[in-house]
Amino acid sequence: MLTEVTVFCFMASYLVAFGLEVARFKHKKNRYLRSLIFFSSLAGLVAQTAYIFKRSSETQLPPLLSSSHDWLIVFSWLLVAIFLFVNLVDKELAIGLFLFPLVLALVIASYFVDNDTNMLVEPAIRSWAMLHASLLVLGGVGIVLCFVISAMYLIQHRRLKQKQNFSEGFNLPSLAKLARLNRWALMISVPLLTVGMGIGIGLGVYVQKGPHSVSFFDPVIIVYEIVWVIMMISVIFILRTKRPNQKHIAQLTIWTGGLLLLTFIGIQILANVRILNFDSWHSQYSAPFGESQRSTAGRIVS
Repeated sequence: MLTEVTVFCFMASYLVAFGLEVARFKHKKNRYLRSLIFFSSLAGLVAQTAYIFKRSSETQLPPLLSSSHDWLIVFSWLLVAIFLFVNLVDKELAIGLFLFPLVLALVIASYFVDNDTNMLVEPAIRSWAMLHASLLVLGGVGIVLCFVISAMYLIQHRRLKQKQNFSEGFNLPSLAKLARLNRWALMISVPLLTVGMGIGIGLGVYVQKGPHSVSFFDPVIIVYEIVWVIMMISVIFILRTKRPNQKHIAQLTIWTGGLLLLTFIGIQILANVRILNFDSWHSQYSAPFGESQRSTAGRIVS
C-alpha cells in the first residue's frame, strides 16, 4: 500500500538506480540497463510522491512548510523528476551518475533532521512562507544543477584534452553547450535564492511581533548569508569578465555549489541533532528537544 510507504522504500529504489548507472558505465553495450534505471527511478518517485502526500495529510501543511525533514524530501523529489525528464529527452546522457549521489545524500540527511510540525508558520503569513520556501528550494535545485553541469564540463574537458573515448553509456554534451547551460542555471538560481532570502528576512521581522520571535543571530541564518555573499561574488566575477575562462568558471561553480550543498544539508543536521550545541529556530518546532531526538531516533530505527 502506498499509504504505508517509508523513506527507505524510495531510498532503496534510488540506490538501485544509481548502482545500475554505474553498471551501465562499466558495461556500455547493455541497453537493457537504461530501461531498468528509468523504471527504478520512476518507482522511487511514485513512492516518494505518496510519502509526501501522506506527510502533508498528517501535518495539515504543504510539505515545504511542515518541517526540515519534508523540505529535504521535496528537494530530492525535484532532482529525481529532473532526471526522469532529461532521461526521456536524451537516454544516453549520463546525468544519473552525478545526480543520484546528491539525491541519496538529501534523503539520508532527512533521517537526521526534525520532522515535527513548524509552529512558526501562522495562517496570516502562510502564503509568504510558502513563497519563501519555494524560492529557496527552486534556487537550491538550480545550484545543484550548476554543480552537476560544472562537474560534467570538467570531465568532458579532461576527456577531450586527453583524447579519451567513453563510447556508449557515458554521453556528455559539448563544452560550449555545458558552459551555456551552466551560465543560465547560475543566472536563474541566484536571483531565486536572493528573493527567497529577502522574503525570509521580511518574515523574520514580522514574527518578532508574535509569540515566536526569530533571532537574526541564528547560526543557520548567518551561514546562509555567508554562502549567499560567496555566490554573489562568483556571479559578479562571471558577469564582469569579458572573456571568462570556462574551465575556471566551472571550477568556481563546483566550489560554490558544493559549499551550498554542505550548508543545506550540514547546517540542518547540526541544528537538529545539536552536535555543536547551538540553538536555532529552524530546529525548534512543536516538540521539546528530548521528544524531537526520540522522534529522529525512531525514524532511523524504522
